[in-house]
Amino acid sequence: MKIHFYSIWFRIVVAFFWIMVFTMVAIGFTVHLFNRFNVWRLISLPLTSLHILTLLALISVVFGSLVSMFALHHVLNPIMELSKAMQKVAEGNYDIHLNPPLHGPKSEMYDLWNSFNQMVRELNSTQTLHTDFISNVSHEFKTPLASISGYATLLQDDTLTQEEREEYLNTIIQSTRELSRMTGNILSLSRLENQSIISEKESFRLDEQIRRCILRLEPSWSAKGLNIYPELAPITWNGNLELTAHIWNNLLENAIKFTPQGGEICVTAQIQESRIVVTVQDSGIGMSPEVQPRIFDKFYQGDTSHKKKGNGLGLPLVHKIVALCGGSIEVESQPELGSVFRISLPL
Repeated sequence: MKIHFYSIWFRIVVAFFWIMVFTMVAIGFTVHLFNRFNVWRLISLPLTSLHILTLLALISVVFGSLVSMFALHHVLNPIMELSKAMQKVAEGNYDIHLNPPLHGPKSEMYDLWNSFNQMVRELNSTQTLHTDFISNVSHEFKTPLASISGYATLLQDDTLTQEEREEYLNTIIQSTRELSRMTGNILSLSRLENQSIISEKESFRLDEQIRRCILRLEPSWSAKGLNIYPELAPITWNGNLELTAHIWNNLLENAIKFTPQGGEICVTAQIQESRIVVTVQDSGIGMSPEVQPRIFDKFYQGDTSHKKKGNGLGLPLVHKIVALCGGSIEVESQPELGSVFRISLPL
């Protein structure tokens, strides 16, 4: 930024230098014309050195002002345009775009305007992300809250049978769990955003943890008649037990959610070249090439119709935890052919 600052002031100094040069040239040329055509004799007042200096000063002020207005306008005009654009951004308008000034691609002003345009694009993207977040989360909160409110009202009816009462209570419990999972993911993401290392590590059997996650979700995949095929080699890993469980729970829940009735899910874990590689492969609906690059963005949902319950927080949480663990996550997917998520962690 200092380079830009001094470059701008350098242009101003250069502008004043040329103003002085042109003013002195104009004064000299004026004196030359006065002497050549003997203009002094047309002046009836007695001329003294003070009068001549005053006349030359007036000429220099008038000419210098004209040249200054032109030169400073040329130098400061890009800065004024940038200032006006920044004022519009401060008022909440993120659709501003400045055409770079014609000072060449290596100009500091050119770089400054490009940086401004990039900043506005980022702000616009952040604003869009916040808007999507409010829209998605408000929708996801509204549905379970409506279910809880509706079925709680129905439970006040004394004529309900025991079966109906149990059905309504189960719906309320399920909706409450959805809200709890959503708020838990939001809080976890918020906490991890400002975290750079994994704390509270301990050694545990990673394969056994994945098996427990599969068993915990047994009611979900059994209800859809899914076949689960775990191929888990014995692996001992040193990490945070709770955060690592988030990875497998979210990936398995996604696989179950997007795999149709009677589908298959394969889970493998093995050691490859001093790294732990875990894959979760499903035979679900898959993803289009347009959706795949954004699945790890917070609050993004490829299914904008909300036919599949979700809030766009699970995969961003997985991505953040894996990154904190020093690992990586990759996805391969084709529409109607399923998806493969591959997690690589340092052994």
